[in-house]
Amino acid sequence: MSNPRDSGHALLHRLGLVAVVFAWFWIAVEIWERSNLSLISLPWNYSLVALAGLTVATFGSLQNYGTYYFKNGWERAREAVTKSNFQAAIISFFVFAAYFATKDNETSRLFLVFYVLVTWPLLILSNIALPGLFKRVIGFHGQSRTSVVIGDNKSLAALDDWIVQQEEGGLLIEGAFCSSQEDNLSPAGSIKMLGKLGDLESYLQKNRTHQLVVLPDRNMESWVVDVAELATQYGSRVMIYNSLSNLFYSRLVFLEESGRQFFTLLNEPLESPFNQMVKRVFDIVIATPVALLVLPPCILVLKIFHCIQAPGPLFFKQERVGLAGRKFTIWKFRSMTHFADGERDEAVQASKEDTRIFAFGRFIRRFSIDELPQVINVIRGEMSLVGPRPYLAQHDYLFEKNFKSYRVRQFVKPGVTGPAQCRGLRGEFTDPDLIQQRIEMDFNYVGNWSIWLDIEIVFRTVGQVVFPPKSAY
Repeated sequence: MSNPRDSGHALLHRLGLVAVVFAWFWIAVEIWERSNLSLISLPWNYSLVALAGLTVATFGSLQNYGTYYFKNGWERAREAVTKSNFQAAIISFFVFAAYFATKDNETSRLFLVFYVLVTWPLLILSNIALPGLFKRVIGFHGQSRTSVVIGDNKSLAALDDWIVQQEEGGLLIEGAFCSSQEDNLSPAGSIKMLGKLGDLESYLQKNRTHQLVVLPDRNMESWVVDVAELATQYGSRVMIYNSLSNLFYSRLVFLEESGRQFFTLLNEPLESPFNQMVKRVFDIVIATPVALLVLPPCILVLKIFHCIQAPGPLFFKQERVGLAGRKFTIWKFRSMTHFADGERDEAVQASKEDTRIFAFGRFIRRFSIDELPQVINVIRGEMSLVGPRPYLAQHDYLFEKNFKSYRVRQFVKPGVTGPAQCRGLRGEFTDPDLIQQRIEMDFNYVGNWSIWLDIEIVFRTVGQVVFPPKSAY
């Protein structure tokens, strides 16, 4: 569950960007008209279309405010530029899609180009400036957010670094009360000791305290209820630290099951039937027109080139591992010379100068045309448009031995494209670090899925198809 303060900052950030883009549109119209250039028709339509594009972009691309404030200036600027590039690209797509869809001959295309080009640096400046503005204007400077920590010496020392960091977020730690009768009151790390647990009520009577941070220990059940009652009595909030989080590679997620409360190792948005339905509708809406309109002419062209350069079957079918480890047959256009069954090891990946790939096969692989038949797998429900790419069972066996959390990627359907592929991490497995990056991106996708994230990945993939990376061979 995200911090409400961070979620609120992110929402305000979106609204700030919306205000900037909307205001700039009307300023651009005024500049255009005062310059006696060709007029723009339907200005309200274009302004709203631009906002729709920005809305789609920001739902998938805003920074995590919980970590953003702890980055240095260069890291913040780099993140702002990356986000702005994507946001400007989506706005451009929406604006020009509206132009061509409405067949609007009265609006100057030069104006639309001018608007989009200037929007890009404005987005960069806004993405850099807004977080700092929020921190100064509506942050916690000038407000009393004093807190005290309650725990034994061991837990206080273990959390010392976190306690020091909280001052950056406006949380002032006044000191700590020791929850263990056996521990002495010597300072635990950088934090000042204020007394034993029995001294807490006296302290709360004399000092206005915003928050009590509770660090569990082995005797917590004997005192935590009393601390909660004191907090309620003296108007303090209570925040209980999850001490289990240090033991696991992934962040623990709160879960309620049949009236009982649990922690789980991963948030899974696609466990929701509603989210599954939304994702399935998204898949069908896009895959069906591709299968009916794009696939048939590709079949005709590919068959002609197969007959000329590499006779054999049109499709290449191979067993892959999908949702929950179940195996299925993936469909591709054949891009290699045909061999009889058993004459070639299918687990051997294509390399850069692979002699098995015929001339036109190299072209369709570079521009990912060979992946188009996978819309059949999507329609059949074996794959999704977006998800972790499915691998051979032999590769799955190797990866699960060498990489943590590998099997988590099989909690969702495999995809025609995925979070790694849309960022250029595709093709042959040559670098263990790049493999680790792919798996981590898949892991994050499973835990943070949203329909906006799928839309973002689809748009990024289009860019990768039009401008293929070096690994596309």
